[in-house]
This record gives sequence, C-alpha cells and structure tokens, in this order.
Amino acid sequence: MPVNQAILIFAAAMAALAAEPKQYKTGKLERWEILSTGSECSTTSGVLSGLSTHCGRTGVRAYHVLTDDGLDYTIQPDTWDPLKAFPLGQEIRYRIDAKGSFWTPDPAHGMCPWPCTGEKRKEFMQSGDPGHEAKYLVNLIERNKAQGSSQTLTNQDIIEMSKLGLSDAIVIQKINTSKAAFDVSVAGMKSLKDAGVADALVAAMLQRQSQ
Repeated sequence: MPVNQAILIFAAAMAALAAEPKQYKTGKLERWEILSTGSECSTTSGVLSGLSTHCGRTGVRAYHVLTDDGLDYTIQPDTWDPLKAFPLGQEIRYRIDAKGSFWTPDPAHGMCPWPCTGEKRKEFMQSGDPGHEAKYLVNLIERNKAQGSSQTLTNQDIIEMSKLGLSDAIVIQKINTSKAAFDVSVAGMKSLKDAGVADALVAAMLQRQSQ
C-alpha cells in the first residue's frame, strides 16, 4: 500500500473517532485528598547556617466524584490536573471507556487547531478546545455515601469530614441530607470538640438529631 494512501486511511479513521458522539453522565466533585508518594529533600548552603537539609512529603491529589448512578469514583490525574481549580460541589460531566478510564471534558486545555491565528487563537485562549478531554485513572469504585444512600452518619463521620478540610457549609449539607445517629450527649460533644469539630457543625448535628 502506498504511503500516501496509508496516511489518508489513518487520517480518515482518526476523524471518524473524533466525530463519534460521546455520551456523558453527571456527578459532583465531593472532596479531594493527597495520596503520598514518598518524600523529597533539598539541601541549601548558608553563610551562617552552613549546610541544611529540608524534607517534605510528596504526593498527588485524588478526587472523589459522586455520580448520579450511586457510585463514588476515586480518580487520580493521569497527565495534568484541571480539577485542581474546581470548587467542591462543582458538577462534573464524565464518561468511562471500555478500559475503565475516567474521562471528563477539559476546555481549559488541548491544542489550538492549526493555523492558530487571529480570532481562532483569541477564542482558544479564552475557552480552550471544547472537544478536548482529560483522562484520569480510576483507582477505586465504591457505593455512593451521599444523599439517598443507606449510610447513617455518626460522630466519627463528622470528625473525618472535618479533618478533610471541607467547608462547614458542605458538611452541614451532608448532615441535613443524610440519615443520622449522632451521639449528642455531653460526652459525645466533648469528643467532637476535642477532635476540633466546629461549633456550627455540632449545632447542625443537634438540630438533625432532634428531627
């Protein structure tokens, strides 16, 4: 087969794949956490202090996307991390391919179509490539623990969510939309305060338990 003909066939196949409609589902960016990958050290030299070494933990973010079909996808960025700028609670459109990879539209990245000049370049710099996707590795799939699930929230759940760094508003929403079995006795509230749980969360627990 001539080289030019092979190139044309390949280009046609790629165009057909690009034109294939993609069906997306929706979910919500619930929370993120750092997956530790080890430690990294650097050594500096000072006139007075001499040599000094500083070490820190390295890691990547893993995100939890709660989906409409009742699953909690823990996803880890594959190449770049556009989700880093997304606020918690952001709606996420996603699809999962036959290999189990998690894909989501990523208009902030991609390549400007050639020739990238004039108005086309200006539009790309503002909105990116709407057809571009970001791929993520699906590390874990488990049953959703959000609204409508059978999970019953306990004091320990509130402590864990508080330690994740979620805002009070998000945790309160979780409290108000979930089944609850809180220990709001004096001993229970003391353990919450000792764990650093905010007063606003304790008040929401008291109110939910009284309903």
